Formats: sequence, structure tokens, C-alpha cells
Amino acid sequence: MTLRTTTSRHLGLTIKEHRLSVPWDHDNPSETFDLFARELIPAGGETLPVMVYFQGGPGFPAPRPDSIQGVIAEALRHYRVILLDQRGTGRSARIDDRNLRGDLLPLLRQEFIVRDAELLREALALKQWALYGQSFGGFCITTYQSLFPESIESAYLTGGLPALFDSADQLYETTFEKLRRRHLEFYRQYPWIEDRIREVCHHLDCSDEHLPTGERLSSRRLRTLGINLGRGTGFHALAYLFEQPFSVSQGEKRLDSAFLQAVGQQVSFAGAPLYAAIHESIYGGIVNASAPTNWAAHRVRETIPGFEEDADPKAKEPFYLTGEHIFPWQFEEDPALRPFKPSAEALAQHPWPASPYDAEALRQHAATSAAAIYVDDIFVPFEQSMATAQTYKDLRPYITNIYQHDGIRADGAAIFARLRTLIDDH
Repeated sequence: MTLRTTTSRHLGLTIKEHRLSVPWDHDNPSETFDLFARELIPAGGETLPVMVYFQGGPGFPAPRPDSIQGVIAEALRHYRVILLDQRGTGRSARIDDRNLRGDLLPLLRQEFIVRDAELLREALALKQWALYGQSFGGFCITTYQSLFPESIESAYLTGGLPALFDSADQLYETTFEKLRRRHLEFYRQYPWIEDRIREVCHHLDCSDEHLPTGERLSSRRLRTLGINLGRGTGFHALAYLFEQPFSVSQGEKRLDSAFLQAVGQQVSFAGAPLYAAIHESIYGGIVNASAPTNWAAHRVRETIPGFEEDADPKAKEPFYLTGEHIFPWQFEEDPALRPFKPSAEALAQHPWPASPYDAEALRQHAATSAAAIYVDDIFVPFEQSMATAQTYKDLRPYITNIYQHDGIRADGAAIFARLRTLIDDH
């Protein structure tokens, strides 16, 4: 496997673009693809140690910075930074509706991403490197620490310590409960918003409203806007969205075209269909080896009052939006996901032979790490993150309720600097 590298200069940096042929299935290496990684080298930093950046997701490529700021800017003070396009994304054999192969979807999990990265480390002739991971990127780091701890100099995680001891069902029970509490705070800060959300959902249950892309908007699809509640500015974004959703046309109350335009942009997976298709698979096999996830979020929601798919917005019972949850009907209602429906259904029934994590390896061998753990995180719950932090051989936590899951978007440079201090001060 020959490494191919080209070099250019942009943004005041030397930029190396690496391509390495790696197998889709590391245990059956008959078919390969080109793994892509972009290395950023600051001026005079040719001999700095290397840090590889694991993007959140899953299903998203590495950042394409058009300016140097946030986590990357702070990291470049200490490291050469490698932005890795995880398999199936970006320039690493991007999978979309035009080249979709369902047999590849089970090969996109964290354990496969990590083995790709390890081959890249070897090709770059690096004895060790540092790791950074946001959200799912931290899941990848925890897998890396389980499989190849000797390759890691240190690791930094933000909102990305995965549950080691919970099944997909148990995890979703926790995330729905976290989301319920977040709703109550949202309703407290904006006392009018619950009635407005109920009003819009009831209208959608009784009327035909169509998004600019042509398909009918259902109330259950609109409720997926609750993913905003896990973001730092989510309360305000939702309040602004719902402050004037209706207009009157020819004497008839209708959803405003500007509202439908904004909703359509948020509920469509046109920009990231792979995220929806493989999202739940990252929780497979963690507790129940060989058991499929079987649409865990879809099943669990029905057990929690207020989140049921057919919850009545006009009833007195609780009524909530949903969060970072993927449901099977989205592959029917979202035009961008329809081509993925058969593959997503097959993946939901896929038996996972083992967990991507090894708790004993983490206890015995994990390299020194620091993690930002967000108390109110509704995507990666605090309690499970802390249990994983205590399993690591040497993990220094930065526990905060200042940020939501997207803390690095709000103050990435400061968070990374804090994690660096935790590593350096011990």
C-alpha cells in the first residue's frame, strides 16, 4: 500500500494531501479504496508532532477550513494536524445515492475507521500520534484506545465518551429522558412555545402542507427539529423559527412559505444521507453481541410519554419534539433518504459480533487522555460518559455545564487549550 502525497500552500500553511489504498474489509482485503487525509503544517512546524482529527457524525467528512480558527487554530500551535476523511465520506470513497452499495454500510463503523487510521500512521512512518475527536470522533478514539493504545501519544475528546456498558435501547432511554428535561427548561424560558409547537403539529395532522422540495410535511417529521435542543443556541433558534409560522391566504390559515423553507432545510438529509443511514449502527453489539439494533430509537420512543410517534398535540398529555434519533419512516418521507431505505433496513437487522470497545484494554493500556464532558448533553449523556472516563487508565475530565454538545462551535480554542493544560499539568 503506497502512500501518495501532494503538497501546496494555502492559508499560511503547508498542506499535504495524502492518499492511501486500504481494504474495505480488513479481514478480507480483496477490495480497496483510497483513504484521503489532509495534513496542515504551520509555518516552521515541519518537525512538530502529529495530531489526527476524527470528525463527529458518523457519515461526515473532515472539516474543509477556509480560515484557521477554533480547535484547529489552537491545535496548530502544538501539532501538525491531519484531517481524516472517514471511509465513505468526502474524498475517501464517498457513498451517496449514486454509488450506494448496501454491503458496505456495515463496514463504516468506528472499528473500521480506526484500522484505516492505523494503516495511515504506519504509512507516514510515525511511531505515535495524538488524537482529537468531537462526538462520534471520540467514539473512534475510544475504539483506537481499545485496539492500538501503543500508537497513541495522547488523546483529546469533546462530547465524545461513548457508553461502554449500555445497549442501544438503554442508551436511547437515557437520551429521551435527557431530552425531556431539556424540553422543560425550553418551555420555562419560552412559555408560549409549547402551545405553538402543538398548534403547528395539529395543523399538519389535519392539513396538506408541502415543503419546497415537493413532499408533504408530517408532524412527526417536523418534530425532529428537537435536535436543536442539544445545541448551544438551539432554544433561541427554535423560538425564532416558531414565532410566526402561519399566514392567511385567501381566508385560509396556512403555514408561511418562509417557515416551510426554513423547516425544509433542517429536516432534509440531502447534505448527509449517510449519517441517517448508519447512525444507529454505531451502538450495535456493545452489550448484546450478535443482536441487531432493530430501530432502537423508534421502539424506545413508544415507551416514553410525550415522545410517541402518534402523540396527540391536542391532548393534555406531554408532547415533545425528538432529538438525535433516526426513525425508519424518515426513509420514506425524506426524498434524500428514499434510495437508502433497503440498505438502512438491512443494517438495522445486521448482527454485530462484538463491541467496538474493550473495557479491559482501556483500564490497562489506554494512553493519557483529556475529555470535555458536558453535564447537560442530550446526545452523549453525562452519566455514561463519566462511567467511561472512570474506565480509562488515565483520563482527566473537564466537566462543565457552560456548553451543550456543540461546545467546540461556541469556544473550541478555549476548550482545546483547557484539555491541553490537563494533559500537561500531570
